[in-house]
Amino acid sequence: MMKKIYILFLLFAIQLFFAQSSQLYFSGKFFNEKKKPQNFLKVLNKNSGVYELTDEKGFAIIAAKNYDTLVWNNGKNIQVVYGVRELKSILENEIERETVENIYSKDYDSLTITEDKDQFSIEKSTDLITKKSDRYFSSVRKLKLKEDSFYKIKAQPTKYLAFNGSFTTSFDVKSRNRIPETQNKYVQGRSENGSLVWRGAETDEMFSFGPDISSLGFDNQLYEYDDNGRLVVFFEGLNPAKAYNNNLFKTTVGYGNHLSINAAMKRYNEDQLRLSLNFGQEKDQTYFIDQFNIGNIFKTKINSKVLKFVVNAGFNYEENKATNTNRIGLFNRAYQNSLLTPVSFSNQQNAYLQNGFQRSYSQFADNPKFLFSQNQKYNYYDSRRQLNFDLSRKWNNFQLNISQSYDNENFWNTDYYKTSTYGFANGFYNRRSQKNQFYNSNIAVSYELGNSDFQNIFSLNYILNDRQVNVNHSADRNYLYQRTSQDYIFNYKMEIEDYRDFRLGVNLGNSFYVSNTSLKNNYWLPKANAYFTFLDLFNWYGADLQLLGAYTHLSAEPEIAKSYSSYATTLFSAQNSSQFFPLKEVETFRNLSNINIKEWKAGLKFNLNYKMSIGGEYFDRKIFDDIFPVFEGNNFVLKNLADHTFSGFEANFNYDNIRLGGDFRMNTKASFFKYRDIVDRVNSEYNNLAISGFKDICKTLSEGEVLGSVMGSYFERNAEGKLIIDEFGYPQKASGLKIIADPTPDFVVKFTHNLNYKMFTLDINWEWKKGGQIWNGTQAVLDYYGRSQTSADQRDIKNYVFEGVNSNGNSNTIPVDFYNPNQNVTENRWSRYGYLGVAEDYIQRADYIRINDISLTAKFNVGSFYRALAFTFYVNNILLWQANKGADPNQNFYDFDNSRGLDFFNLPSFKTFGCSVSFKF
Repeated sequence: MMKKIYILFLLFAIQLFFAQSSQLYFSGKFFNEKKKPQNFLKVLNKNSGVYELTDEKGFAIIAAKNYDTLVWNNGKNIQVVYGVRELKSILENEIERETVENIYSKDYDSLTITEDKDQFSIEKSTDLITKKSDRYFSSVRKLKLKEDSFYKIKAQPTKYLAFNGSFTTSFDVKSRNRIPETQNKYVQGRSENGSLVWRGAETDEMFSFGPDISSLGFDNQLYEYDDNGRLVVFFEGLNPAKAYNNNLFKTTVGYGNHLSINAAMKRYNEDQLRLSLNFGQEKDQTYFIDQFNIGNIFKTKINSKVLKFVVNAGFNYEENKATNTNRIGLFNRAYQNSLLTPVSFSNQQNAYLQNGFQRSYSQFADNPKFLFSQNQKYNYYDSRRQLNFDLSRKWNNFQLNISQSYDNENFWNTDYYKTSTYGFANGFYNRRSQKNQFYNSNIAVSYELGNSDFQNIFSLNYILNDRQVNVNHSADRNYLYQRTSQDYIFNYKMEIEDYRDFRLGVNLGNSFYVSNTSLKNNYWLPKANAYFTFLDLFNWYGADLQLLGAYTHLSAEPEIAKSYSSYATTLFSAQNSSQFFPLKEVETFRNLSNINIKEWKAGLKFNLNYKMSIGGEYFDRKIFDDIFPVFEGNNFVLKNLADHTFSGFEANFNYDNIRLGGDFRMNTKASFFKYRDIVDRVNSEYNNLAISGFKDICKTLSEGEVLGSVMGSYFERNAEGKLIIDEFGYPQKASGLKIIADPTPDFVVKFTHNLNYKMFTLDINWEWKKGGQIWNGTQAVLDYYGRSQTSADQRDIKNYVFEGVNSNGNSNTIPVDFYNPNQNVTENRWSRYGYLGVAEDYIQRADYIRINDISLTAKFNVGSFYRALAFTFYVNNILLWQANKGADPNQNFYDFDNSRGLDFFNLPSFKTFGCSVSFKF
């Protein structure tokens, strides 16, 4: 029928050919997303705005000019037009033409032709040859006689070996970000008999409430704690004293080199066998003096097709060595002592006294140089070996995938403190080793029914995990864990598509979870999700609206390869934190109920013109019987303690391919994230359990509160919320602890910008976090010892009256001096409340605006290699602004997981300036 219509078009076109100006057209077959011809497929000329629909064979004729752009499949397929023709020419070519061929017979020729001929002459041969099976070839592999005078030729396959790869080298410069401000004016000492006096290291003085350093000088006498002598009141002829710089950080340089080589045996440009090799080495120099780690990587992978099976196999090897790690809080300890060291003492002069003990400003403090000195070069080592094997094949609509992997991981830490270390006078040594052996098997089968309009996929997935972990502490004992778990996942997926109006998808399934360490296995873990997409909404081309929803039920157990030993900090007060040394591991992972998670999601997404999209999603995740570590006597155990609900909202906005000129394009993305994690239930005897931090300041598990709320000391207040002032004129510290801070932010907004101009690409990634609180314990301790800039600026304040009421309810009128030399040093404004002061007084906002990454890349053509040489300059983690006065609010307490919101000498973040050069060959 369509051919007849085209013939009529031809007659009409011939009549009008000379009567009007010539219009040019483009013709061809157009395919759907499944690479099959599709009728009624909408083909749009983006330049002119006209469109045509394809016929039942996917054929269409559309008005166009050379270099016009055609799009179809909702913009997923794009073609630039070349070779346009007149409609007459196109239609003529569509009409099939047949010719009458002569009937040939060898028997007839033998009777009628008597002339001699060369029987080997190709030109006069009447044999027929076909190349239908191999249309393009340069050499003959096989010539086969199919029937009388009819031959079939098979091509000799084009096989060749191809090599390619890349090499990347990089270096970066690291420096620390912001640290708390400390004073460099007042020396080690305190008030005595109404005067401020310097007290040297031999006195074990911890406070820096001594005299102004500008009033002192060195006596140049022999003194083991200072090469310049003792400090005395300055007089003519003495060397004036100057503040020592005990900065622990330095700007460091690291490097990295990576080489990738690929060799492929190809047949008709398809890989028949591919071998990949990857080598890499990195040196990461931390911002601490002489602290670094080195990593080496080797990876190999082979891909091949064997008897219609796709086979992948690989081997990965990684190793890392480090001078030290922060497992025992070593870096935090060194950092704490560097900040607390008085300006009148130099840690750099020497780490040891003549008797071999450490040289520090007090026996109750450490010299960071002494802490970092070590006999062996590396105190940490790990190695990982992984073997993996994948096999897959597809038979029409049936597909099979088999994946196997084995991991062998070894870790060891040498953690020790030398004799005379504060808290470990006799020293302490522990070697922790851990060996992990993981085996994973994944078998997946699927069967597909239907076509591109109505597709159904049934799948079954079986996952086996066997994990063995052996942990040994030389100073404690050996711990052995083993878990074998199995997942059975049944899934049904359906997709219905009407290319003009809508697209619908449904995914239904159920899982089994079986484990030898679980108290009870789960056989009902359903999931369901669906989406519905309106296509070309309001008849706007490329305007799609998608509605989606999902429900998921999961069952999980705590990771047995993870160490929970850092939880031991909760056994100590902050002032006794120097005694922290993690030795205990959890006794067992058995006889625990599974952590059950039920999550609902609902959202929508709107796409416009395939460039702009905006979407949002609300989620509500309920976690039942969550597991937390606790100490029972001398044993460290895990328990199912609480239920909590993690809920929130996430919104995203994308705008891609914004053209700001012929060669200038920009992409931008923004996301908005808001969440809360509320504790719904806690086992009664464990309510207000500390989950990280110290005994006297911690994050807690408290019913009805945010998970990880900060609990600490606070001021007494009356019913109206006014401070109660004690008889000395200072706010009164209450007894006990209460919730004083919520570390959860109000929201987090992240932005990503990508700008392209010719061969240059600029990427910018930044974020804004609004709200949330953090306890600044670093500031509290610096205030207590007189090392903070605040204590230096305010110690001369006198006759200050705190706003509040006395015990009788009357307004306070008692004036106080923040630091009165006639009083004991422990009675001043900052020391009177103890080591941590009043925790409530050190709650600060955790807002920040930060640029995470900026990178500029330039790519160049090298000979026949397109964009083969690339230079990238980057800057990471530039903190523009933060509300709190301490370290980066994103840094964790002692570098432990899930401990954000506590700042007790948290290590500063670092900013990185770097450059990388890569070459593809």
